[in-house]
Amino acid sequence: MKSKLICNLPSIKEKKKQRNFGIDFARILSMLFIINHHIIYHGGPLFKSNILSGKNNFLLFLNVIFCSGVNTFGMISGYVGFNTHKYSNLIYLLFQTAFYNYGIALYFKKTKPNIVKDLNHFLYPLFISDYWYFNEYFILYFFLPLLNAGIKNLSKREMGTFNLTIFFLFSCFNQISHYLTRLRKDFFHIFNGSTYMWLIILYLFGSYFGRFNNISYYSKFFNYLICFTIINLLAFLRCRIIIYKEEHKSNVDLMRVEYSSPSSVLISLCLIILNCKLDIQNKYLQKIIQLFSTLTFGVYLIHNHVLVRNNIIRNNYAWLLEYFSFKLLIIVIFQSIKIFILCSFIDYLRFLLFKLFKIRQICNFISYLFHKINNIIIHLFEFIY
Repeated sequence: MKSKLICNLPSIKEKKKQRNFGIDFARILSMLFIINHHIIYHGGPLFKSNILSGKNNFLLFLNVIFCSGVNTFGMISGYVGFNTHKYSNLIYLLFQTAFYNYGIALYFKKTKPNIVKDLNHFLYPLFISDYWYFNEYFILYFFLPLLNAGIKNLSKREMGTFNLTIFFLFSCFNQISHYLTRLRKDFFHIFNGSTYMWLIILYLFGSYFGRFNNISYYSKFFNYLICFTIINLLAFLRCRIIIYKEEHKSNVDLMRVEYSSPSSVLISLCLIILNCKLDIQNKYLQKIIQLFSTLTFGVYLIHNHVLVRNNIIRNNYAWLLEYFSFKLLIIVIFQSIKIFILCSFIDYLRFLLFKLFKIRQICNFISYLFHKINNIIIHLFEFIY
């Protein structure tokens, strides 16, 4: 009886729209960018190299580009998510986050007991854990019904004007406030893009391209060339700004990881534009891309777990400084692909485990119960008032 109830939930049956494999590929690419950023930033090369040296400047340049992976990941949520909103998906992500938050801690407790002092600390996947992106996304998710209603009802011009306005205010003006001493730093409390407010902005940016997906590719080569040039130019200019601040011994620690900077936003937009019109026809390639794209969040949860980051990644990639320029870049990419494939394999096993225990159906049932309880509360409120 219970299984029939779960299968007949009205919220589960929805029309499937055609899958955009280019955006799936962008999701994989953005996660690889994030891993590259973590290798360069947390792994040690950026801070172990001599400041203002050629190698340090090159790593800084790469880090500026790879930082944009976070923004790209956030924009993709808006690109694919403005048409659907199911709380069962959020509950599933909560189960997945809790699984890795505690499971990885338990593994370290068994293998390296001295590292984990309080295992109970990892019982809570929200707010206490170190997964800042999931914590902020969890808050964002409750704003989505309101955001999606606005996205669907605004015209292209209205939505474009709105997005440009918030870009100039929350990205450009906020960036300027870092350089003017008379203005307070972080004027709008964006915290360099590590808040739910910034994820809302990214969601709106991505939903614009998802709804008005009519970018014409009259010359694919020409568009690739323009986007590639813009990405490198933006990264170079931001790199020069940070180098200038370092030369004058200003505090630039936060500037090295500033998701809300205009350069990071525009680089992410270029990546969305480049991938949203990819025409992938090969069925086997489609299946591979779809599989790995569904595992990207698990890759994030595994490799960015506080214990993994502090004991496996942090300062353990300083040996990359033995290499120079192009070879250094190739090795960083190769290392990130290794991490991505390993974490994807682990998350696939987790997926099979969740499938065995019917976690998706449980999430659907929990969502259904919350929906019923919410309706009862609303009816009571309407009756009283």
